[in-house]
Amino acid sequence: MATLEELAAFWNAEGLRHVIPDVGGEFPEGFDVRLMLSQMIDATDGVLEVGCGYGRLCKAFPAQSYLGVDVNVSAVSTARENHPGYRFECIEPGAELPKAGTALIYTVACHIPDEELGRFLAPICAAVDRVVIGEVMDERWRRDGNPPIFNRDPEAYVGAMLRQGFELERYGKAVYARYDTPAFNVGRDVRLTVHVYRRKG
Repeated sequence: MATLEELAAFWNAEGLRHVIPDVGGEFPEGFDVRLMLSQMIDATDGVLEVGCGYGRLCKAFPAQSYLGVDVNVSAVSTARENHPGYRFECIEPGAELPKAGTALIYTVACHIPDEELGRFLAPICAAVDRVVIGEVMDERWRRDGNPPIFNRDPEAYVGAMLRQGFELERYGKAVYARYDTPAFNVGRDVRLTVHVYRRKG
């Protein structure tokens, strides 16, 4: 089982490799996911993107409302170069995070082992009142390798977020085009699932 610190070391060693599937474009989803996120997330009180990578999704939100954070120094440096006017910060694993209205965790939590998921979510949930988690949610995608994948069924996130004091408010699904081909789509869900959670009470 990798710790958050070991995962941070892995991602820093990899640089920009594995940040998105290598399909020759910015959107392996098959559509510009930024439009979907901009419609699902109210950026008025600020958006904190955890695991922002090189800033692929930042333009879904106004620059003044956005902060992207990542443990990957190379990714943060590239994000700053590619998206002037947007804010990006490098963080330590498990560190306290700045307050915002909504946290976005997009295709990031699937790289966190079950044993570390609560520790990963705790500082995020302490900083915001809403959390958006987006990825392919189906445990049958799990595999070892570089990077390791810990995809979860949707119910696993519902339970994990309840333990952090958050409840599922709404969700949506869309086919993830990169994986909607044999043999990826045999016996596994190939839809991108997006959960929106709000703090209970």
